[in-house]
Amino acid sequence: KDKQTTSKEVRLLRKLLRTDDSAEREAILEEAFTPKEVLLVAGTPQNAAKAADGELPDEEKPMPDVPPPDFINACKAVLLNFGNLSTDDDRGDLGTRIKTIASEAEVVATRIYGKGMSVKEQQDRAWKDSTTSIFDLETLEIEAERMGQAAPWTNPDN
Repeated sequence: KDKQTTSKEVRLLRKLLRTDDSAEREAILEEAFTPKEVLLVAGTPQNAAKAADGELPDEEKPMPDVPPPDFINACKAVLLNFGNLSTDDDRGDLGTRIKTIASEAEVVATRIYGKGMSVKEQQDRAWKDSTTSIFDLETLEIEAERMGQAAPWTNPDN
């Protein structure tokens, strides 16, 4: 039943909830979060045309079975919907167990992918890479409105 009715994230969470050992849960999380190389290339018409021309088909980046952000969102959803359920055994209530699993997942994801960037680090990177920030776009939009024009990305219907 579990294999057919739910998403990969919820299946992983259920599997982790059934596992009592922390080290075993970390191994399961590491297996699920580690990007996997795809042996087969998608059979798209573009890839078939490239293969006919002798070119290499487009390969996708390795993806994990369960991306960590999706897993955390599934944890939040289950916690929101069922977090107040208590159990009869000594493992604690569901909310506490899911929070423990989520913190273990964060540790494993950080170990695999590295630490995420703070807002300041993202702004500094955007400055260094000379990309356009939302503040620059806002300034351009205000300038366009002053001149009686609309910014190219605005929707006149809204």
